[in-house]
Amino acid sequence: MRLSFNSRQRMLAVLAGTLAWSGASLAGEPVPPLEKTGTPIHPRNLEGLQHAESDAAAAYIPPPPPPSCPGVISNGTVQLGVASAGHLTVPCATSVVSGGTNGTTAVGLRFVPNNTEAAAPGTPCEGWGVASADLNITGFTSAGCGAGNVTVESFNATTTTATSVVRVGNTFRVTHRYVPSPATALLYQVDVLIENIGTVPVNDLRYTRAIDYDVAPNTFSEYVTLAGATAPSVLRVDSNGFDPLDPLAAHGALPTGTPTFTDLGPGDLGAHFDFQLGALAPGSVRSFRTYYGAAASQNAALNALATVGVGTYSLGQGNWNGTGSPLAATGAPVGTFGALTGQPTTFMYGFLPPPVLSSCTVECRSFNPNEIYTVDLLGTQDICLVNGSSYIVPVGVLYRYGQRIQFNCGTYAMGTLCNVIPGPDTCNASVYDAICSSPLYAQNCL
Repeated sequence: MRLSFNSRQRMLAVLAGTLAWSGASLAGEPVPPLEKTGTPIHPRNLEGLQHAESDAAAAYIPPPPPPSCPGVISNGTVQLGVASAGHLTVPCATSVVSGGTNGTTAVGLRFVPNNTEAAAPGTPCEGWGVASADLNITGFTSAGCGAGNVTVESFNATTTTATSVVRVGNTFRVTHRYVPSPATALLYQVDVLIENIGTVPVNDLRYTRAIDYDVAPNTFSEYVTLAGATAPSVLRVDSNGFDPLDPLAAHGALPTGTPTFTDLGPGDLGAHFDFQLGALAPGSVRSFRTYYGAAASQNAALNALATVGVGTYSLGQGNWNGTGSPLAATGAPVGTFGALTGQPTTFMYGFLPPPVLSSCTVECRSFNPNEIYTVDLLGTQDICLVNGSSYIVPVGVLYRYGQRIQFNCGTYAMGTLCNVIPGPDTCNASVYDAICSSPLYAQNCL
């Protein structure tokens, strides 16, 4: 059968990846079939696969040069395709076909060193949802598994970062900010801010995040691990990546009573988390931090999650016995080697709950690492000493997610942050918490 331009390009790209892994020759290699062996494919992935085959069969005329791919961002190790509504997976005709069976040029969650993809093959169902369970107001979005009651307000992306701002009806404004983690190249940091833009208090705020993991070499057959299922803020978890993204829909659940479900599978599996985040007053913001990432082994992935303090997470790992090429378009022998070692790629999602403010201090602003300061030198104010000279610059300081957060000691709409009075200086923790819950300052507190 005569191959189209796109089919030949796809075959060469995938075979080149196979050569890079195994050193095999291009001569005599068969055309990679669009199929997999092993566990049954989920009907939603079959649907997406049939669309891909139809599109490939129709593409006999070489297309014009494709445009750039807005929303495809990378730190050089992890690559994400961020859609304008904040979920993952965007089409990108200029990208290289991903390794393993059913490779794709769409980008969702990729490990750059070996070009493996976890979110885009088949029907891409990575997505999120936000809801008020008490007011019965909800909104959700994904690339291939439905969306509802979400309106994009703005989307900005560079080659390394992306920020999506959407409205959920007239009740929520939701921001997803994707930036490379400063702690490890194996993770992208995803800051989430949910603002109550309505006039009624929300008493039961929900957030859902889910991904259908499709992991090489045998795409649509993987092992998943879900940890921290009984942690605070975690309402429910399950391994069905096709469960509805609407937080108020009926969702399955894994058995309770243990914080970890290790190496579930093999199967066409995913990770679905429902979070319960408390009350949210009108005009207030609930902010928290999540992560997406990938690593060449399970140990590297777990070390990366530990580095950023994540205890609630999911892992997606391949169904592979360790022989053959895991990048081959024809797949590789199945087995537990991939689940035990995390090779060739371990994909991961992590969640950090909204931080609880316990205390804050009055300190001097750190202008440079050589600054020496004292607190309450005179009992009435902070004195900062640098090279024998002094100046007065007190600030309120707290630490969130291990990062120093500071605001000056001015008067804010919610009160005076620092009480500089005779005796020890104090910081008003309730004012600091109000500042970090304000739409004006919430992003500065993450």
